[in-house]
Amino acid sequence: MMTTLIELRTKMRQLISKREAWVNGLLRFVLALVCLLMVNWVLGYQQLLNHWWVAASVALVCALIQMQGVTVIIIFYCLLHLMTLSTDVALAALAIIVISYAVCGYFQSKDTYNIITIPLCYQLNIPFMMPIGAGLSGGIYELPSVLFGSVVSYFLHIVSLNASTFLEADSEMTASTLIQTKLLTSPMFYIYIAAMCIVFILVYYIRTSKIKHAWLVAVISGVTIGFIIMLATHLFIEGREGIPTLIIGSVVTLALGAVMTFFVQGIDYSRTEKVIYEDDDYIYYVTAVPKVHVAEQEKEVKKITEGKE
Repeated sequence: MMTTLIELRTKMRQLISKREAWVNGLLRFVLALVCLLMVNWVLGYQQLLNHWWVAASVALVCALIQMQGVTVIIIFYCLLHLMTLSTDVALAALAIIVISYAVCGYFQSKDTYNIITIPLCYQLNIPFMMPIGAGLSGGIYELPSVLFGSVVSYFLHIVSLNASTFLEADSEMTASTLIQTKLLTSPMFYIYIAAMCIVFILVYYIRTSKIKHAWLVAVISGVTIGFIIMLATHLFIEGREGIPTLIIGSVVTLALGAVMTFFVQGIDYSRTEKVIYEDDDYIYYVTAVPKVHVAEQEKEVKKITEGKE
């Protein structure tokens, strides 16, 4: 079974390397489509945009541009929905996003798409998937993108919960009031932000450590600490209604993290070797951990020709 999976992984890597442009375009299309459909489902205030074919058309455009451009398009798409709800809310969201990009740029965070993908994972009830993914594949400088992606996700969550208040004819609710009374006074907001950052930092430092199976240990540790923090929050602050969703989301996150570890890293700790060599100035102690590799079966082709009479 394991050999079959390794062969499948090798074939997938070879296919991706040969068709990298097409594969990346397809991934951008799928990611953009899922994000846009989720925006329509969660927000959905602009009726003109609230059609699957509009989302598919915009996603098709996203497939042709780089990931940073995809992020900008999705942000603009969200702002159009929010402007229909309240111009005040749209401006507040824009201000948060501008600050997010400014801070990420200052700290040289490359994965600014976390500002969009974290809200997506939040709505799918797997919010810790992105800080785990960032901790596995990125550097510590990605912390600002995780932080502000978490802020944006919770802000949009608060907006969706209080949308009916903005739609009332005599409503006096403003974005400033919403932020002050519903966001900044919510203990869940601070716990959620802290949990996301803790998970990212924990995964990153375990992944960069020298322990065996660092990636897998990092995934398990990240899911566990995130689950413990949010479980305590549900038990003592938020109520127990969200515990089943938390359990399911944690299991899904663990499975996705294990799949990412297998297909992205794939090294064989059972064949670890200690190598020592030296030059005129130093003695070098090196730990060599080979990648898992299954040799391809060589096919021998025999050419049969008719003998001469």
